[in-house]
Amino acid sequence: MPSSVNWPIFLGIIWAITLLGLFSAALCLNRWFAQISIGRALLLVAMVALCVRLIPNLFLPIGAGYDIESYQIVGNLVLHKENVYTSQEAMRRHPYLPLQMYWMAFSLWFAQTFNLPFVKIVRLAPIFADAGIATWITLRLHNRLPLPSAFRGGLLYALNPITVFVSAYHGQFDAIPVLLTLVAIEVIEVSPLGSGLVLGLGILDKSWPVLALPSLLAAVRNWRQRFSLALGCVLIPALGTLAYALLFKASLWAIIHRAISYDWGIGVWGYTYFFHLLSVLNPAHSEPFAFLVHYGRYITLTLLGGIWLWWARKEPVGSGVLTILVAFFAVTHAFSIQYLTWPVAFAVLDGGRRTEQWLLRYTLGAFAYMLLTYFTLILTSAITNWMPWKLADTFIIRPLTLPVWLVAVVWLVNRLRTNVSTYK
Repeated sequence: MPSSVNWPIFLGIIWAITLLGLFSAALCLNRWFAQISIGRALLLVAMVALCVRLIPNLFLPIGAGYDIESYQIVGNLVLHKENVYTSQEAMRRHPYLPLQMYWMAFSLWFAQTFNLPFVKIVRLAPIFADAGIATWITLRLHNRLPLPSAFRGGLLYALNPITVFVSAYHGQFDAIPVLLTLVAIEVIEVSPLGSGLVLGLGILDKSWPVLALPSLLAAVRNWRQRFSLALGCVLIPALGTLAYALLFKASLWAIIHRAISYDWGIGVWGYTYFFHLLSVLNPAHSEPFAFLVHYGRYITLTLLGGIWLWWARKEPVGSGVLTILVAFFAVTHAFSIQYLTWPVAFAVLDGGRRTEQWLLRYTLGAFAYMLLTYFTLILTSAITNWMPWKLADTFIIRPLTLPVWLVAVVWLVNRLRTNVSTYK
């Protein structure tokens, strides 16, 4: 093989393809290790999940260039007690409430103190969260399924290449709010306040777990419990934001506005790509795309609200959250590649051959898009050596989202039809 081969990238591609094969094989298993104990099953799932993520974390010396650089900038500002939300250096670098940044700061301090690669340290948080999700899925499935089926479910998440891409290749943190949302769903029957507190912690990390709040509210029995749930959900983000504002002498509104105004990736995904394409091919007809930029969020929220009101609120809470997440991918105007990890855990927990078939289709579509995007653009910018960036972005990268978007659209239609017949 030529000496010019980028070996970490090459190994990353081979590893991702191997995981796709293992995930597909796990889908075909009906019973595996029938005599295994629950303790051993949990341990094995956690070990598999950690191994398949720690290995690429070791041999990939880079993560998503822009994001890893952002983590370093934010971590450095925190260590120097500078306000991330008003710093010109960190402009558009941290569109979240203040929780992730403390791990970024610790990772930077640890890497500098012990002369270690920052990227390998900062990726450990989502990697361990992913292992926690796989273990949690195994435990929860064991409550309603035979142990071999629960073990298989845990492996489906542990081996899913989409989740590995996001946590161990990219270094994004979405596994943490996924785990906290799963815990919030489980806790709802015991303590609505506790469920709200856990979900609020997820929102403090990244704001998207708020999509699960309507289904959680619908799952409790009376208005007092709903108030407790909502209180807990608001309390943690409020206290976390207030603590940061006091510690760093920051404006509360500046922090909140940064988080709620996040609206990137318009024209990258789904139907919005066609409006973007029209604006590129004929700039004189760019008004529809400009309209989406200004008002797309309201379209997305209206459609999600209607889907929840007429369908998802009638489902069990976990299934309702999955429906809303699939609906988000079908109708959203904004998108980032790390979002693709969101529905995987909820689909595995939802169970059933039909959902697993949709998960496989979703994984295949997402894998094709992510494989090309990570290995020609995000982890390395090789595609810009072959053609101008704007050309590659408009005619190669963005169109590759269309197959997985179409899967999400049809998956949503299938779920809504099933809901009509099941919950009418």
